[in-house]
Amino acid sequence: MKAEISASIRSAELYWDAAADSYDKDFSGTSVGIVRRDAVWLDLQRVFHSGQRILELSCGTGIDAMFLAHRGVRILAFDLSPRMIAIAQARAARELLPNPPEFRVLATEHLSTLEREGPFDGAFANFAGLNCVDDLSQVADTLGRLLKPKSRLLLCMMGRFVPLEILWFLARRNPRKAFQRLRESRTSYASTTGLVIHRPTVRQITRQMKPALRLVGWKGIGIVVPPSYAEHVARKFPHVIQHLAKVDRRIGPIPLFKNMADCVLLEFERVNYTRGI
Repeated sequence: MKAEISASIRSAELYWDAAADSYDKDFSGTSVGIVRRDAVWLDLQRVFHSGQRILELSCGTGIDAMFLAHRGVRILAFDLSPRMIAIAQARAARELLPNPPEFRVLATEHLSTLEREGPFDGAFANFAGLNCVDDLSQVADTLGRLLKPKSRLLLCMMGRFVPLEILWFLARRNPRKAFQRLRESRTSYASTTGLVIHRPTVRQITRQMKPALRLVGWKGIGIVVPPSYAEHVARKFPHVIQHLAKVDRRIGPIPLFKNMADCVLLEFERVNYTRGI
């Protein structure tokens, strides 16, 4: 089992190292990526405050960590990709903040190595970093030891039912891709990168977070805003994208619509519990 986990981590590391140099251009810097990240930032700044010490899992190129650092939040951020961390560290060096984020190379599966550095005032993981992790229950158990009671955990993960994606790929005569998320809760790209993507439902995520973390609420992100692979279309209609982003924010918490989102943003609370019960 340990050998399988190590192989999985190595495959993910190689994939994200290769993607690192173009990640900001391909997603974070796109009009679609910007409006989606803005939607997550609304909750990050609502939940986390100046002076708090926060843990970021799968931090990528450090954009979210820098956003919070500019607001006085102290950040320890990590990612399994050395190249992602190098880009994040360079970004922090350019900003010249008095308290820049601390960036480290670390796989989420090895989160327990940080236990002596806790407790933290909260934690978060943005844009599907945890969809690459095989066992969320292990992560939750470790977070139960790392986080202070009553602190918050924000997770942005992939949705399962995305009508906009279905319509997009059906219009391009690709039914396999259109229904892939519904059909496959786990997708392996072993023939190309070795990366494995897991797509648990909100109910499954909530169950794996117990007993250390209790779901407080969740919403959808990317219900009517198109996915990043539609950026070539989105660039032609910037005002439409901004309007759709406003609609997205309004309907994101509504039960009917939040189940149709490209991503789901879940908010958990660290609860007092006794291990093994």
